[in-house]
Amino acid sequence: MYLYILLRFIDIILIHTHLYFSAYQTTTGLTETSPVIALNILSQRKAGSVGKVIPNVDVWIVDSEGNALDPGQEGEICCSGPNVMKGYHNNVEATDEVITLAPDGNSRMFHTGDLGRIDSDGYLSVTGRLKEQYKLENGKYVCPTPIEEAIGMSRFISQVVVTGANRPYNVALIVPDWLSIRSELGLSEDVTEEELVNDDKVKGLISAEIKLNCYNIKKFEVPAAFLFVSPFTAANNMVTPKVRLTLVVSFDALICLEKV
Repeated sequence: MYLYILLRFIDIILIHTHLYFSAYQTTTGLTETSPVIALNILSQRKAGSVGKVIPNVDVWIVDSEGNALDPGQEGEICCSGPNVMKGYHNNVEATDEVITLAPDGNSRMFHTGDLGRIDSDGYLSVTGRLKEQYKLENGKYVCPTPIEEAIGMSRFISQVVVTGANRPYNVALIVPDWLSIRSELGLSEDVTEEELVNDDKVKGLISAEIKLNCYNIKKFEVPAAFLFVSPFTAANNMVTPKVRLTLVVSFDALICLEKV
């Protein structure tokens, strides 16, 4: 009872200070969808999701062939409804690339380029971008973003990139947080970073962190090995000015990989 009163009080305060829009309402959509597809509201919200589909709009989760997938399955997020644009101005080719016939055989369906799933309660979750997806050697598709986000939750890891296209398994490129690692393992400043990289205790710590944080990741997606690397920055052309990673790496060039 007290918890309920407290939560209602917080809701009211947020509404009246206009903070509720950023703190309690999460949405997804694009300019092409005018611009909302799904919305979390105070009375209906679920952590980790972007909410339920708004009225009069249909969201389809489709496979690479455009077939509708069942609830819980991951695929491309597409939508149809009065919110979908007529097309790009004077660009029929670009329009035809993103608008196709929906699985119902009647509706114009817009392809968002986002990956996601709808659960059994109707909540939509965005899991990554379709263009980021790659295929492992075993034929299974991987979207690295959720894996990177999970591993990046570790306080011992500053940056992480997961890769593995056309390879047997994923590997993680780890930029360690040496300050946190030194504190955790009781290592002095006299120990160089080169020594830390080769320290079995450090390797064991990072390996344990990857396993711990990937508890909710599919087994074949969890990196089977990792490598310590230098920070990704704009100065070394690994990150754009918008802080987007532009890493292109050769799997064969990754030597001294540590097994997770």
